[in-house]
Amino acid sequence: MIRRVIIAAMTAGVAVAALGCAAVHASGSQQLRATAAGCIRAALKPITVGRQPGPIVITPDGKTAYVANAASGTVTPIRTATNTALKPIRVGSTPGAMVITPNGAMLYVADYLAPGKVVPIQTATNTALKPIKVGIFPEAVAVTPDGRTVYVVNSSSFAPKATVVPIRTATNTALKPVRAGPPGPGAAIAITPDGTTAYVTNADSVTPIRTATNMALKPVKVGPDPRGITITPDSKTAYVTVSGSDTVVPIRTATNTALKPVKVGTRPIGIAITPDGKTVYATVVTASPYSSPGLVTPIRTATNTALKPVKVGHGPIAVAITPDGGTAYVADYEGDTVAPIQTATTTALKLIKVGRQPDSLAITPNGRTVYAVNYTSDEGPGTVTPIRNCPNV
Repeated sequence: MIRRVIIAAMTAGVAVAALGCAAVHASGSQQLRATAAGCIRAALKPITVGRQPGPIVITPDGKTAYVANAASGTVTPIRTATNTALKPIRVGSTPGAMVITPNGAMLYVADYLAPGKVVPIQTATNTALKPIKVGIFPEAVAVTPDGRTVYVVNSSSFAPKATVVPIRTATNTALKPVRAGPPGPGAAIAITPDGTTAYVTNADSVTPIRTATNMALKPVKVGPDPRGITITPDSKTAYVTVSGSDTVVPIRTATNTALKPVKVGTRPIGIAITPDGKTVYATVVTASPYSSPGLVTPIRTATNTALKPVKVGHGPIAVAITPDGGTAYVADYEGDTVAPIQTATTTALKLIKVGRQPDSLAITPNGRTVYAVNYTSDEGPGTVTPIRNCPNV
């Protein structure tokens, strides 16, 4: 079994999306909050997908979600209008990280096991195209805002340095690999919204890569075991969760300088930023997830100050924020729940029960539906739980 840490909605180029406000299979215990218009936050009927599902992405038009099934070697498309799983697309042995181009035409899927490759999928027909060889253990992917280049991080522990392979999307051709720093336990990549720089996590640093030249710059030291990256909408600051030092490290992108670390709690992993760029949310697993509450720590970006942590369960991993910025959703891997947090007050609402071991989230562009991927650890199929969100509430 391959276990990944999935961080949703934290890297540029990773699709975050959702569906409508259809009312089905919402039990009274799952109903969280009614609005004046009658909308209630609630879990809907789970969708069966493949075995050990992980990352989920949604097309920019919000019509289709795609889920990578690591143990089935497939990607399952989900029609969001009806929450119906379509025929799985076979892509290889162990599909993992995925990204969709900004125009929604192509999905790129990293096949983790050697020989590592990326499989392009035409979303109009859900057809897998010829695989692109990229290197050993492709673990993270991102796409530039103009859609011209996909970057793939190969994070093999057998190599002294990780490599980042650019793929020209016009021809689906792999370009010359870019050498980053020594690989760490997990890989993450984010691209600035202005498209100028990609940031890649290493064992104890972050490597900036200029996208115009595909040249790696001097790594920025951040501390041991960086896990996730998010970047402000103005491209001025990158925020990195550093699990080994219990901090989030801001990086000033103009000079690639690490600023003073922000203490957030034990073992931060997931990270996301509100659309207005004012607040970062970092998930904190804690040292003893079964006995201690999990936390999400908000950080004010204007001052890089941590606010009071929010209790959200026992094993928060992924965090995603609605397009209107009103709600942060947190996947609690140990508690089989998703926790909504009102961002205006940083208040946790009632937990939403989903399936076993949720570890990945995506929200539709209209903000009406959150999708939680339930990994499960047995040999049976995994599920995806749609959650009805109430935008602007």
